[in-house]
Amino acid sequence: MSSFAVEITIDAPTEKVWETLADIGTIYRWNPGVVESHTTSDTEKGLGATRYCDLGGKNFLDEEVVTWKPNEQITMRITDTNMPFKTADIRFYLREEDGKTAVTCSPDYTLKYGPIGSLMGKLMVHNTYRNGMESLLRGLKQYVEEEN
Repeated sequence: MSSFAVEITIDAPTEKVWETLADIGTIYRWNPGVVESHTTSDTEKGLGATRYCDLGGKNFLDEEVVTWKPNEQITMRITDTNMPFKTADIRFYLREEDGKTAVTCSPDYTLKYGPIGSLMGKLMVHNTYRNGMESLLRGLKQYVEEEN
């Protein structure tokens, strides 16, 4: 299993940041790595809610909410993808700091293809994935601060 954490501070109340993260079907509005997204479950928010993300080209993710703690934490689990992930949980932690919100994004993941996947992870995937999560957080910050 591989993991890392990236963090950003958003000039907005925690409730506003949570509102954006909790609206799982609209991640395409603020994540530059997602071309289109929508919910795929009857429930649009909360534990067990699911979404589809078109990442461009032929790449996609199906994800499910596996942790739901309003204004504190949401965890998305990749349940299907054509990317090299065997498993992946992406946790978002929110922490209020003097009227602003610190958001930590912390994915835990394993790659497909056994030892080859492990090597691929060290050589390419880890840095690319980390850059993608940093870009995601910058997009979240810009979106929330402009909406505020």
